[in-house]
Amino acid sequence: MLAVFALKERRIRVYDLMSRRRCSERSSEIQKMAKILSTYLDMSGFLDQKVCTDWSTIEAYRDKMANLFDVQYVDRIAQQTIDSLDCGPFVAAYAEYLSNGLQVPNDGLDTRLLRKRYAALLWKYREAKDQKPYATKVKDPRQSKPNSIALDEEQLVHID
Repeated sequence: MLAVFALKERRIRVYDLMSRRRCSERSSEIQKMAKILSTYLDMSGFLDQKVCTDWSTIEAYRDKMANLFDVQYVDRIAQQTIDSLDCGPFVAAYAEYLSNGLQVPNDGLDTRLLRKRYAALLWKYREAKDQKPYATKVKDPRQSKPNSIALDEEQLVHID
């Protein structure tokens, strides 16, 4: 299941990739999320910030600041088979389509091709990272410090 939060529309779009019918338990969880999100945005003061967006001028928020977000279940979408373990590639593909503003095809997704594609992308990313370790100024804490001292193997204590 993939939930997309459209803040300016005050809507949560739900893409249920596994079943063609809505499970009441999942629907209940989404309704809880709609309530929590509304409460969080109100209590955190997020909606009072007018730096990028004046929320009070958006029709979806006018006189509805305390209301729950609308929940929209998107129909006629590609489904994965119930016995498959392909939720990772499915969710990644849906997120990629949606973030690029594309319509997700409803005639199915080839999970074998998705796995190969994402494996190739990860491989390419790793090679690029090996060439230039950091794309940002954020340092990877797991990487050794440049001025650390290499320990002599004979000085290490091995515990069996």
